[in-house]
Amino acid sequence: MSIRVAFNATPLLSTVTGIGNYIAELGAALAELSDVDPYSFYRHRWSHEHPTVPAGSAIRRSMVECLKPLIPFRGTLRNASKHLGFREGLRRFGIDLYHEQNYIPLCYDVPVVITVHDLSWIRYPESHPIDRVRWLERELRNALDRASAILVDSDFVRREVLTTFGLDTERVHMAHLGVPRGFHPRDAIETAPTLGRLRLTHGGYVLTVATIEPRKNLSHIVDSYAQLPSALRERFPLVIAGAKGWHSSAMVTRLRSLSEQQVRFLGHVERPVLTHLYAGAALFAFPSLYEGFGLPPLEGMASGVPVIVSDRASLPEVVGDAGQMMDPSDTADTAARLRALLENPAERDAMRARGLERAASFTWAKCAAVTQGVYRFALRDEPARLPDSGPSPESHAASKVS
Repeated sequence: MSIRVAFNATPLLSTVTGIGNYIAELGAALAELSDVDPYSFYRHRWSHEHPTVPAGSAIRRSMVECLKPLIPFRGTLRNASKHLGFREGLRRFGIDLYHEQNYIPLCYDVPVVITVHDLSWIRYPESHPIDRVRWLERELRNALDRASAILVDSDFVRREVLTTFGLDTERVHMAHLGVPRGFHPRDAIETAPTLGRLRLTHGGYVLTVATIEPRKNLSHIVDSYAQLPSALRERFPLVIAGAKGWHSSAMVTRLRSLSEQQVRFLGHVERPVLTHLYAGAALFAFPSLYEGFGLPPLEGMASGVPVIVSDRASLPEVVGDAGQMMDPSDTADTAARLRALLENPAERDAMRARGLERAASFTWAKCAAVTQGVYRFALRDEPARLPDSGPSPESHAASKVS
């Protein structure tokens, strides 16, 4: 018998980042399973489909932004309407289970599964707006206690959640994420149109992809790169792609002030461009201090690019022995590793092969199969009842998945 599962797809109405990609990718994989019958909620409307980015959402967003200042008490009214509309839809469609993929559930009276992507708001609170940190402090403990089951993206986060909140081990389940669609090796002919517009050469640059915020530790890779010989920097410029995040202004100013020939800051790039950027890189570097999973290194490996990542948090779990680890506090050591790899094409080729093999083991089909099993687990008992949750901040939990 199919399980009628409700998904809160509201994050897909905003600029799609980590959590939005998780919702869309997992939703598409779950749609392939015959016993999951998906219903998606988009802030004020329901759709009998798996979560997907609605057509024309960018146009609607721009119109809403223009109208916001004209609406008094808009936040309170919007959140009250959203919560009431969601709970009414659960009853109207006979929903069996609700999966909240963004930490804190809306109002519900059915069994709930919640996904906790990381505890960065505890470990690095300075990387989040203060209202988001306070909201999670206020709401997450209660949400975890009442959830029928909890999903996490890595064994690292599972250990953190169990240790921090003292939950029963059987209620916390791990499902590694999969390689997003579109990330695979490409040759110089395929990447030429994109890289040509950016004045880059296939196999001729070091790439970093990350939201510009403190815990991504981008200053480390910039400082390490600056220690490379000038000839190597001329041959392999550093390319940084990523949207502005919390407390990003100082780093963005620094990136824009650096020599364009050696450090290129592209800002946010759309996925079609991003897939070509990965495939054309000589090396992918990711110095983040904390990740609940770390999709960028997985995207790099899947694109056939050697990766060097921080030796912290979940990153060793994701990369395994397919890449190299860096100490994100030692720029001299990282510079030496970058130089050794850039001067050794044979080692980079070996890393490419290991990375492709490693990435192939991370699929959304596997993630969906585990998630489906968690749904069955959550339905084993009577549903836990959650009282009406207070209105959430505008951001609705963390806006990115690590």
